[in-house]
This record gives sequence, C-alpha cells and structure tokens, in this order.
Amino acid sequence: MKDNTWVTYEDSDAAARKRVEAGQILVTMSLHRLEERTYNLVIEAGIESVSITLHSNSLESAFSEADQFARDYFLDRARLLEEIAERI
Repeated sequence: MKDNTWVTYEDSDAAARKRVEAGQILVTMSLHRLEERTYNLVIEAGIESVSITLHSNSLESAFSEADQFARDYFLDRARLLEEIAERI
C-alpha cells in the first residue's frame, strides 16, 4: 500500500484504505461502504481511533471528505497538544 494514496478494494469489508506515517506514528484510514450509498470513515492512530459517517454518496467524494475530516481532526489535536505544552 502506497503512503498518502487511497487504495480501493473489490472483495473486502472496506471500500478503500489509506496509511500515513509520521515518525513512529502510523495512521490508518479506512472507508467502509454502508447501506444507502453512504460511507463510514475509521481513523486509527496508535491507541486512538475515531469513526464517523460521511455525507458523501460516491467513493470519489468520500475520499475528499475523509481527507478533509482527517486534516481538521489532526490540526485540532495539534492545537490541543500545543495548549497543553504551553501550560506546563
């Protein structure tokens, strides 16, 4: 699986997967096709994971929505860690 690229699957419980490595952290993102042409995004980063249902009804738009959600999620986490560091 190539880093930073969505890889699609035909015969799998996941519609697509993506992995990103930064230092010792491995982030795995997977899109699962749900009923009624919606998608669920699962992000796993170390011992932390988050799962949301996306609004997209096509795989291509789900890629964009998932990427944007993940960027926003990790930027929010970075801001929180920066605030913690400033308070120490």
